[in-house]
Formats: sequence, C-alpha cells, structure tokens
Amino acid sequence: MGHDKTRSDITVGNVDWDDPQINHLLKKVDGWNIDHRSHLPPKHVLIRVTCGWSASEASKPALLISDGDGVMVLATRFPLPHGEEVQVNSEAAGTARTRWGVVIEEREGLRGEDRVEGVFLNWLRVRSR
Repeated sequence: MGHDKTRSDITVGNVDWDDPQINHLLKKVDGWNIDHRSHLPPKHVLIRVTCGWSASEASKPALLISDGDGVMVLATRFPLPHGEEVQVNSEAAGTARTRWGVVIEEREGLRGEDRVEGVFLNWLRVRSR
C-alpha cells in the first residue's frame, strides 16, 4: 500500500509527514487488507456455470457468504470464470430457490484460513430471469 504524499485532489490541512507518530501509524496499517464479508453465517449452495466455455451440467458446492445490493459473494475451491453466468441453487425452510449472476470479480481469499483451505472469493452481479 503506497502512501503517495504528492498526489491529492483534496486538501485535508497541513500534515507533517515526517512526524514519528504518523509514520508509526502508517507502518501499522500498511499490511492491512479489507475483506468485507456478511455478518450472517455462510449458506451452503450448489452452483453451475450455465453458459460460456466453462458451461457444465454438473453442480458444485459453494458457500454464499454475502448477499445484498444486487451482488452475491461465493466462496469456492476454484475460481469462477470471469464474465460468465452462474446458476446458484439454495434451499431454505424446504423451499428451493434458483438465482443467476454474472461473475464480475474473482480472487484468492486473503485470510489465513482461506489460503490454507484454497478458498477463492467470487463476486456475482445478480441477474433476474
């Protein structure tokens, strides 16, 4: 994480970048990664790539870890193909639900436990059918 002191469109006042307290604070936060996940418990779902080169009839397990504002975040053991449509099947209280989303971002998990378990995080823009 760079701290480019010369590049700013907004003036926040005079800052003494050589102040030891500021440098100490910047060193503490330099390695931080923000990895937002829902406060709700993960939900087991089955997913299937429905179109594109990776389309398949087989469903694979995933965890739905966030669902809101038109975006679903899935944790998988493999990256989903960028730009392709994915069917997400879940069940709640005996009722099946199917939704579709297009993969807009995918990456390896940043948390220690994610790396150990080989988890990928995938963001899907929810589509209505």
